[in-house]
Amino acid sequence: MSETKTPHVIELMAEVGKAFIAHDAAGIAAHFAEDGVFINAVGDLAGDTYTGPEQVRGYFEKIFAESPDVAWKARAAPLVISDTQAVTQWHRTATGPDGVRKQWFGVDIYEFRGRQVIKKDTYIKAIITG
Repeated sequence: MSETKTPHVIELMAEVGKAFIAHDAAGIAAHFAEDGVFINAVGDLAGDTYTGPEQVRGYFEKIFAESPDVAWKARAAPLVISDTQAVTQWHRTATGPDGVRKQWFGVDIYEFRGRQVIKKDTYIKAIITG
């Protein structure tokens, strides 16, 4: 796909990335449609699901409060598949409330409707402590 067909996706991914770096839960959530879902890698087999901006914001507010040093670093530029899909690869580090430092690799598969996220599906490779 040519970048000229997907500039809104590239811009949207940059905006979402900046919100993660800034620990801006409201900024992350603002990009989600009212019916948009964040499917976490943890939980049952399908993953815990948060629907709508309010639930998404609440999830990330808790993450930022419990792990103030949490950080995501891109492992590659977002892969823009089409006007409605993109994939990000990242390395996350955080110290949990228990004081244990953790890190893991993951990917997010995004789906969009216009300039809103309708699905963010997260997958992780491993959680390493220490």
